[in-house]
Amino acid sequence: MPISKAKKGVIHVAKAQLHMADEDYRAMLGRVAGVRSSTELDEGGFVRVMAELERLGFRDVKRPIQAERPESMATATQIGRIRGLWKDFSTADDDLALGRWLEKRFHISNVRFLDARTGAKVIAVLEKFATWARNKRAEQKGDAA
Repeated sequence: MPISKAKKGVIHVAKAQLHMADEDYRAMLGRVAGVRSSTELDEGGFVRVMAELERLGFRDVKRPIQAERPESMATATQIGRIRGLWKDFSTADDDLALGRWLEKRFHISNVRFLDARTGAKVIAVLEKFATWARNKRAEQKGDAA
């Protein structure tokens, strides 16, 4: 099923913002989604194209459009757990910092691009990090007393 006009618009805004030449844009569509035009994209292709555009530097979307989640993608429960553990670990509720951390360790720029399997790995790592951080903070409180 083709994507909506709004999603095509987001792709074209990203293309313009990144100053992509038409031939580079079409090459990226072919490489990432196997199509020559955004009119040929399905939901999975849209997700892959947006991930690539974000990897190339596109960040400023006023209202991000959510693609339908393919079954292999991380669940809302996993994403919520990851964000909660990140807050415990970093003491910040910052998706940009979380995205940078994910990019460094898992080569994924945003939690919404995680598949379920990688999401489980991220949760396991963050559970250990969050436990370490809580213990460290408790230890520091004990030293201060």
